[in-house]
Amino acid sequence: MLVAAFTWGDLWRLALAVFLLFREWFERWTTEIAITNRRIILKRGFIRRDTAEMHMDKVESVDVSQSVFGRLLGYGEVTVRGTGAGLETLRLIDAPVEFRNHVKTHQPEGTA
Repeated sequence: MLVAAFTWGDLWRLALAVFLLFREWFERWTTEIAITNRRIILKRGFIRRDTAEMHMDKVESVDVSQSVFGRLLGYGEVTVRGTGAGLETLRLIDAPVEFRNHVKTHQPEGTA
């Protein structure tokens, strides 16, 4: 007869893993990113809402950073740099290269 014995330490590790997984899922679920022909919009949060907008004519560069696992699994970090003090980092987004290409496509002529 084979009996699986779980210790309290195992249960705490399992509970911690479930909590961290839920927290990341919830953050992803409550984050919205949109690219229009006029601006980039980032909204984060559920009860407390943080919103960042940057007009397309103010975008200087879009930098993509991906780890090895990020390249294999298709996620990464995108940093949008704007004129002046504008700097916004979008963390753990799907298809970051595609995101950068959309931004470059929607930039006004002469700024890309």
